[in-house]
Amino acid sequence: MREKPNKAVKRQLAHIRRVGWVTILPQLVYQGIFGWFPILVAFIVAFQKFHIIGACTFTGWDNFKIVFSDPLLPVVFKNTVYYTILSLALTFVVPIIVAILLLEMRKSLIRVMMLLWFIPISSMAGIIIWKMWYNVNYGLFNQILKALGLPTLGWLNDPLLVILCLVLPGLILFAPGLIYIASLQSIPQELYEAAELEGCGFWGKIWYVTLPRMRPIIAMMLLLTVISKMQVFNEPMVMTGGGPGSASRSVVMEIYFRAFQSLKFGEGTALSVIFFFILMALIYIQRKYFKEDIDK
Repeated sequence: MREKPNKAVKRQLAHIRRVGWVTILPQLVYQGIFGWFPILVAFIVAFQKFHIIGACTFTGWDNFKIVFSDPLLPVVFKNTVYYTILSLALTFVVPIIVAILLLEMRKSLIRVMMLLWFIPISSMAGIIIWKMWYNVNYGLFNQILKALGLPTLGWLNDPLLVILCLVLPGLILFAPGLIYIASLQSIPQELYEAAELEGCGFWGKIWYVTLPRMRPIIAMMLLLTVISKMQVFNEPMVMTGGGPGSASRSVVMEIYFRAFQSLKFGEGTALSVIFFFILMALIYIQRKYFKEDIDK
């Protein structure tokens, strides 16, 4: 007797669900071990005087009180926020503008730029090279200023310039520019033709067609960039070590120094928990107030 179609469909759907769970199970286990479990441990350690070897004692809110009373805390947060804002201004907006302008040029040039963006660049090697260029004695930038007859600058040794110096390598090492190119190429040409019929010029097409269609990509890249820049560590650690003074010390560097140099794991974890809630608040604000629907 032939099986009824509705039963066959139900069996097929059940099989698809089983295959889905089997496929996703390794990722759930991995995320649980290396993602959720460390977060849970962090919330426990933040309320303890933690020792790697020996007994740990519950201290309540003491670690948080110590962190909040530290006069260095406003400095590291100010440095981190300043670095993030400067990075967004210089390394987030510029690739969008470059990608839009590239589409108005020859296709051969677009291919070249996509290849340059696609070439893998070691960020650590780039940071080391930029550190050499910033050297006040033999660095490339001061040599250029000398050749032009201009006064040399302190670069990484100048508290007023050090954050800017940490941001500038991102102009070259910002790989997501390729994502914008791909997003722009997916916009239907008919929309531009319709905009021309409505009397839109070059800037009008960008404002009414290009930017609205890129809104989902821009919103997601903005969120990822803010989270990434707020967690900056490699650039200041390699280039300055947080100096001069504390002019370039970031929040993540402060967590590292407290936990792994001073061995105050409870204080370092307490600061990381505070930072966790700040990042979660930024994510909530972005998801709530930055609309990604291209039709709104």
